[in-house]
Amino acid sequence: MDVKIIKDLAQKYTVDELNKFADEFEATGVAPIKTQDDPGDQMSDYLQAAELRVYIDKGLPVNEALREFSKRVRGVLT
Repeated sequence: MDVKIIKDLAQKYTVDELNKFADEFEATGVAPIKTQDDPGDQMSDYLQAAELRVYIDKGLPVNEALREFSKRVRGVLT
């Protein structure tokens, strides 16, 4: 998880746009907005940025939204 990339995507694009990027990447294998060379990491960036954007759209400041999202990810991994 590259926090800088995810944060940047979440600040620039809407949830719908990020989900469309993921759908297009899955369908064509071509990244609409290239963030990384590894396809798995590329897809993860789109999907994680979309989840982060949900928190931002709820009114949380970016850093707090990132903290909440990170808590959720750590909860899944433990």
